[in-house]
Amino acid sequence: MKKKPSQKIGKPAAWLYHPAYFLVSLFFRIRYRIHINKKAFRGEKGGAIVLATHTSNYDFILAAMALYPRRATFVMSEHFFANKLIRPVLRLMHTIPKKMFCPDTRSVLSMIRAIREGSVLVLFPEGRLTCNGKSCPITPGTAELVRNLGVPVYTMIAEGAGKTFPKWTKKPRIGRIDVNVSKLFDGSELKGMTLPEIDEAIASAIAHNAWESLPDVKFKVRDAAEGLDGILWRCPECGAEHSLICENNSIICNNCSLKATIDAHGQITGVSGIKTVADWYDQNASTLDLTAPLTCECIVGKTDGDPKKDGVMRREVGKGVMSLSRDGFTFDGEINGEETHISLLGRECPGALPISVGDHFDVYYGGSLHFFTPMPDPRDSVKFVAYKDSLAERE
Repeated sequence: MKKKPSQKIGKPAAWLYHPAYFLVSLFFRIRYRIHINKKAFRGEKGGAIVLATHTSNYDFILAAMALYPRRATFVMSEHFFANKLIRPVLRLMHTIPKKMFCPDTRSVLSMIRAIREGSVLVLFPEGRLTCNGKSCPITPGTAELVRNLGVPVYTMIAEGAGKTFPKWTKKPRIGRIDVNVSKLFDGSELKGMTLPEIDEAIASAIAHNAWESLPDVKFKVRDAAEGLDGILWRCPECGAEHSLICENNSIICNNCSLKATIDAHGQITGVSGIKTVADWYDQNASTLDLTAPLTCECIVGKTDGDPKKDGVMRREVGKGVMSLSRDGFTFDGEINGEETHISLLGRECPGALPISVGDHFDVYYGGSLHFFTPMPDPRDSVKFVAYKDSLAERE
């Protein structure tokens, strides 16, 4: 008889985890002035859940540092498994892949197994990295999962991470990061709580705004404005789109006289009513017409197999026209040489759109991860993200 594959999740490989911790944590502590308070977590021996804020691409490193010497099991977007260079490392770390903003029973079952094995499960309940420094809504199903697992629940808040590693740029700032681990539930109390109560408690506990974090700390970088045109698509003075030149700590509109600056505290001056990047982003989002579809041509990328095994992302396998409206998301064009129509309407439409700023956003269809890159300007991907979020907020 053929032996069935083991269903055990397992903990991250010790031979890799411990050396990596000492090397990476030493660099991060010195370079980014990381201070960790994990008193609440000390002594935790069994299975537990840690709900972490998602303000930077390095939150998994911050969580690993905060929970050490426990070897954390991370739940991460399947997006990362489509990269064949990092997939072997994710396997060694026994990371649990998750299809974002769509049903994924296999991922939930893996989380249950990990907890039964006594692991510390790290979740990012917002489901995606914020692109403007403010909290994203908690993904549906988080409260039910937490209650059903019935183990102690902690939160990890990384103040200063959003200012240190903004999503719109690859240039980190030098300032300070304060990581705090706190206990939210002891596990047994969850049985007596309703799902809305749990959801509200989680949302309140991990609510964050990078621009209100560590206000007295300077986050130094040579060019604080670099990359901002990837999320700020509209001039608030003249309304021109993609007219902003963001460089040398300045944000200048080439269509009018607007000239703003962003300082080492993340504060913006020179624009009426706007003090932070989040203010500017929200102002841009408020101008979107949610009664009309957001439509444009696009290039499509698609995984060519199961990312958890050997599938990889093919960046340009099709093109066509995509549209987002109150009814949902549609695409008409060709993929892999075949005429393709994608229709995700009503409950099938993803609740949010994870984004790679200035490039594309992610959508699952038919169980496969797709990248949609707006054309002629990929920076328009942020408009689709803001449009979808605005629909969710106003409905």
